[in-house]
Amino acid sequence: MIVKDMAILAAVALVSLPAAGQSPTAAPAAFGKDASLAELPAWPIGLRLSDEMVGERAARRKDRPADVLIWTPPGARRIRSMMLVPNNTDSKDFHQHAALRKVAARHEVGIVYLRAFYTGIEYHHKKPVETPPAAPDNILKLLEIVVRATGMAEFRHAPWITFGKSSRGEFPFRMGWLYPERTIAGITYHGETPTWPIPQYAAKQDQTILYVCANGQEEWSGTWYRHVRPSLLNYRAGTAWLPHQVVGFGVGHGNYADVHGSKGWGKPVPKGKMSVLRIWDYLALFVDKALTLRMPEKGYPTAGPLTLRPVDPASGYLIHPRAVEELLGMKWHAFRHKDGAYQIIPWPDEKHPVIDTEQGTVDPKLLIRKATDVPEAERAKRFWIPDRELVEAWLKLHNVQSKSISIP
Repeated sequence: MIVKDMAILAAVALVSLPAAGQSPTAAPAAFGKDASLAELPAWPIGLRLSDEMVGERAARRKDRPADVLIWTPPGARRIRSMMLVPNNTDSKDFHQHAALRKVAARHEVGIVYLRAFYTGIEYHHKKPVETPPAAPDNILKLLEIVVRATGMAEFRHAPWITFGKSSRGEFPFRMGWLYPERTIAGITYHGETPTWPIPQYAAKQDQTILYVCANGQEEWSGTWYRHVRPSLLNYRAGTAWLPHQVVGFGVGHGNYADVHGSKGWGKPVPKGKMSVLRIWDYLALFVDKALTLRMPEKGYPTAGPLTLRPVDPASGYLIHPRAVEELLGMKWHAFRHKDGAYQIIPWPDEKHPVIDTEQGTVDPKLLIRKATDVPEAERAKRFWIPDRELVEAWLKLHNVQSKSISIP
């Protein structure tokens, strides 16, 4: 299902556009017979795409809402960058989270929520990783529609932060594979781990893409140590990416006590339980740091791309790969290195939990260190976090044993 130019034109024709330069918050677009596909106040613009762009399943819906929702900072006439998020469970809710919207407004970031859109780069386990994407430029064609709908030419060239949950978790890292020069950062939220090795069709991974995977301690029979830890460390050692992981204490596949839509939403979380809002606040802070580090100080991508700033890996903090076990009070779980790469722990071949044959402890002073305090040869064997504020937030999420950890 490859999107044709005529399908793109047909989709654009469905949009009633604001005047050039007009703030989209002032006049939500109207579509066909609907008064509006906007979902106010959170999403001031809603788009209806062609059936070909959304696929048969979405096109058959009788109560079909907007296929794409767009938010831009109130009163904004331009954006500097954007967040791209495909639909899955509470992905939309995170992008409505007050802390994230505050960061986005300060950095002039637009948010594009893809409720029903064929991205052309995801496989959902149906094809081998090595198979080239069917339509890698679909996202660029969609952004032309977004430009028309918002009156903001910047969407055509703006760099992005990508996000994906669960089965849509392939989206953020595949976008980094295909468009590294345009990718500020990526977030996998209870989703697919960036796979290793990177396929040959991917562009050269020489951009300092900040990346975080947030998973639950008990998710998918321990994916945090089976897949996430080894894969991200392979990216750390084998590319310019600067990744780290977050592990939610006592959480499975996003089943927080206060997950959006549950009876616990908006209520205090019992002692000893992890709140989804704590994870969201951390991710919002991560977005803030990524934008601050990688966006140039001035300029708008109106007539062409902005050049993202490279990040010096020696400027941040390093997290020991055993820090999660140490801080959560766990035995050391399987962690293997062979033939120059960290190894995935297979499932269901090895039943959870897979406890390492080697057990021990790490000196608390070595769990979190400035990159410059770690021997250069050892730095690529650690997770990377940009600054002290995010390190402190990371430590608060994980230090359930209340260990005495001093951050240099």
